[in-house]
Amino acid sequence: MMRRTVRILNVVALVGLLLGIAAVGGNGATAAVAVTVSVNAPAQVVEGDTFTVTVDITNVTAFDAGQFDVSFNESVVQLDDVTAGLVGTTQIPVDLWNKTSTGTCRIIVNVPGVPGVNGSGYLAVLHFHAASSAVGSSTVSLSNGFLNNNLGSEITATWAGDSVDVCETLTVTTTSLADTVAGSAYSAVLGAAGGNGNYTWSVLSGTLPSGLTLSATGTISGTPNTIGDSTFTVQVTDGQFSDSKTLTISVTPRSGDANGDSVINSADITTVERIIVGLEDTIPGADANQDGAINTSDITKIERIITGLA
Repeated sequence: MMRRTVRILNVVALVGLLLGIAAVGGNGATAAVAVTVSVNAPAQVVEGDTFTVTVDITNVTAFDAGQFDVSFNESVVQLDDVTAGLVGTTQIPVDLWNKTSTGTCRIIVNVPGVPGVNGSGYLAVLHFHAASSAVGSSTVSLSNGFLNNNLGSEITATWAGDSVDVCETLTVTTTSLADTVAGSAYSAVLGAAGGNGNYTWSVLSGTLPSGLTLSATGTISGTPNTIGDSTFTVQVTDGQFSDSKTLTISVTPRSGDANGDSVINSADITTVERIIVGLEDTIPGADANQDGAINTSDITKIERIITGLA
């Protein structure tokens, strides 16, 4: 019984040895495992802002050290620092990085000890800032890449870059809106600057004058039918950045709408009469003939408006 147990254990050991030989080359080196190293950059940043880019790595086996060049458009973005990466739970220290030419830096990473690291993560974190007043695009590319395992053999890898767009701060440029008259067609186009130009507008708070709407493209239009000031806050977004502005539209009555109900009828005649004798406070619509005074001439004008003569 004891001999049979020993034989079984020897078979298991032999299988394990064969598997180990299959995973290791004839010279004892671990077989190369294809991995991908790629730049992971934000799609868009604002001029003057700081941001980070990671150099990602996937499915690496027995990784020990590596080097690569990072190139970018220095007139758009500038590299300030390079800090440690992380594969699995193991930190990947940056031994050295240095600018080798305009817009290119060489980076060396090295895992302490000899066990090697397996898994996915990132080799380094690149700390950039977007140049002030420099709007444009920069490709962040990798070149001259070399990775090696814990036996000193090269790890086959594919290398891929990425790009980042630097844009102006997104700002609502409309600061005020024109007044209008109730019952009259109204249209105003809101303005914005910066961002990527793909603007979407909405009312963040408050209410537009009744009868007016705001389109997603930033046009306020319609026929207002309420009298007074309407204050509201509009927001513009480009999918990543946003800005808002509080605006007011003042709606005054039509000439002849003496009581401000957006309808001109005989009630307005009565209102003008009450204003003339001091029983009502005047409103702009009571001055039907717009001569700067409210008197019986305005009653005549209202009558002509009602009968279609004016």
